[in-house]
Amino acid sequence: MVYQSPNIKYVFAVVAIFFVMTKLFTAVITLKDDPSVFLVLKLSPSLDSQLFLSSVDEKIYMTLVSDENGFIGEKLYDLIVFYLWWLMPVCIVLFIMLHLKKIMHN
Repeated sequence: MVYQSPNIKYVFAVVAIFFVMTKLFTAVITLKDDPSVFLVLKLSPSLDSQLFLSSVDEKIYMTLVSDENGFIGEKLYDLIVFYLWWLMPVCIVLFIMLHLKKIMHN
């Protein structure tokens, strides 16, 4: 017998919200004349996650991590902001639809 947690949907919902917030409120800024890369917190939400700028405006962005030629976890960040941020909410909607269909048939 397989144990199934009745609250797994809440875990998926929290993860999905985290992914969407990461997409909306963070970005990777690459400077045009410098190999430095900055992971920044955006003060206003947008869908832009890769920015090429001449400088980092501290009024608009708050630097979380910076390093030359990338930062630790950049591949994971790219996975989240390019693929998982929309895939998780879609999976949750499908999960809810299947769950409702199951309840309707009972």
